[in-house]
Amino acid sequence: MHIDLTGKTALVTGGARGIGRQVCLSLAAAGASVIINYSKSDEAALSLQSEIGGAAVACLKADVSKEDEVRAMFGQVRKTHKRLDILVNNAGIIKDNLLIAMEQPEWDKVLDINLKGTFLCAKYAAEQMMAQKAGRIINIASVAALKSSRGQSNYAASKGGVVAFTRAIAVELAPKGILVNAILPGMIVTQMSERVRKRAQDAILAAIPLGRYGLPEDVAALVVFLASEFSSYITGQAIPVDGGMTVS
Repeated sequence: MHIDLTGKTALVTGGARGIGRQVCLSLAAAGASVIINYSKSDEAALSLQSEIGGAAVACLKADVSKEDEVRAMFGQVRKTHKRLDILVNNAGIIKDNLLIAMEQPEWDKVLDINLKGTFLCAKYAAEQMMAQKAGRIINIASVAALKSSRGQSNYAASKGGVVAFTRAIAVELAPKGILVNAILPGMIVTQMSERVRKRAQDAILAAIPLGRYGLPEDVAALVVFLASEFSSYITGQAIPVDGGMTVS
């Protein structure tokens, strides 16, 4: 199977680091023009832009939880790139704490970035994709939506919301030619997961039937597939990439 995304334009939120970074690299390797969205990781975004190279990569700074910044970002995409074929809603944060110790700002910030950010970007992407009568929206959720851990009530709620949101808008947008799916990564080797992996490595690996952590490449490969014509009859799905964690 050879996937060719030449002529497609993709926007990846939170694209400068971790899973998002690899998604940008993999989409570019498949031929897509890639727009790297970031909020604070200026140096990482510019480094990635340089690594991909060429005219088919750009950076756009915006906080996905702020509607005015999201609106401006999509306006710039429309102005500069004329079309948007693929949106990968990857931006996300964690602020773990036990329920009785969790402060409202910890709850609000996680829901704002992970869930509201997904809503805002999907909304503005859908407007443009509806005019094109085609598009792909790929939401990066988490296995925490299905199988959570202590101290992750805010994160699990946000990612569970992403899954439900994905299914709801998939029904709305299918008649418009827009496919919407969610990917649920398990324990992936990124900076975000480093603290958890160090704290409970043996227990985590014991819960993964494949016996290893996932890599950003494992997630990016599914993103590329879902962005391609090979996935043209798949929508409204929530697909774990977790080494079997959620079925063990």
